Amino acid sequence: MIKRIDKNKIRLRKHVRVRKKISGTAERPRLCVYRSLKHIYAQVIDDVSGTTLVAA
Repeated sequence: MIKRIDKNKIRLRKHVRVRKKISGTAERPRLCVYRSLKHIYAQVIDDVSGTTLVAA
């Protein structure tokens, strides 16, 4: 169980580090991908207006 918590902390640190560098605009929105054990989810996000353009 401890190993799972450590993996989640590592994932969150990586997420914060990447988000500091990347910002989506209207011309080039950000692609956010989440992989679960069964499915893959994707969002196209415009960070300037703070809206999700497409989600699948």
